Amino acid sequence: MNAKVWSKTIASIYFSNIFLIFLSLALNIETVIKIGLPINSLEYYLFVTSATVLFYLYAYRVPKKFKYSSNIRIQFYIDNRKKIDFLACFLIICFTYSGIKLFNKSIDHVDIMSWKWILVLILTGIFAFGYYDFNIGISLRKTMWLKPFLIGWTWAITTVFLPVLFLMLENNRHYPLDAKFYFLFIQTFMYCLVNAILFDLKDYEDDSNRNLKTFVVKYGYHFTLNKIILPLIFIGFLSFLLFGILYNLYLHRILFMLIPIIGLAIFSFKLNRPKPILYYLIAIDGMIFLKAICGILSVVLFE
Repeated sequence: MNAKVWSKTIASIYFSNIFLIFLSLALNIETVIKIGLPINSLEYYLFVTSATVLFYLYAYRVPKKFKYSSNIRIQFYIDNRKKIDFLACFLIICFTYSGIKLFNKSIDHVDIMSWKWILVLILTGIFAFGYYDFNIGISLRKTMWLKPFLIGWTWAITTVFLPVLFLMLENNRHYPLDAKFYFLFIQTFMYCLVNAILFDLKDYEDDSNRNLKTFVVKYGYHFTLNKIILPLIFIGFLSFLLFGILYNLYLHRILFMLIPIIGLAIFSFKLNRPKPILYYLIAIDGMIFLKAICGILSVVLFE
């Protein structure tokens, strides 16, 4: 495979959100391994990964009347409408099949869910609905504070909350949730929150032209980077450190767990000037993937 074909393949994987399959899968596996629970069923992983990609595919849908865009990612969707439609149809089939299987496994055990779990699911559904712009006055992605919060919350729910919930439903067994669960949820939320704000850096000019009130549009590129992103990364650093200290982990394991947050800080420092969109996609999604892999290995290698 020559360099041009390889480059085109990489761009297709990220532009089409296919990489999110690996991202969602890795984060879900990190959760159960860190908490010490069994691996989820194949149907669950098929369900959550297909739902994740479909969520973003719908968010990036492009009306058929559009034939050209200065945004290369949108242009990718314009040039590959049939392939994207085929991918969406395939994922819908996977989502439907796995959803039915999970429903049949879980329907007799729904009484194991407390009202708090049900409330979380309902609120998350509302947040997810608000992510789309339906021109009915609801669009959380146009609200400065809510957009990154929404993305961070949704990723934490689908990769930390859901795997535990479906283990309970499928196995009809209540797993007690200790501080590890809540630490992991907060860490995942904070990490994805920072990545969501970082991701807005790539859309600075486009969001400004469309009057989207993101952090970057309101405060500027460098202010967002230095006054918002880096302090949040420092808070994340402290949370990882506190987790290691409270659980009396060995220093080498704590340092290993800090690799993703240190990597995120180094990446942020290097963003002194805008980069190409593919750079952001690979680097930012790659940082989240690194977090999941390091989380898995921290248990596999040191426990």
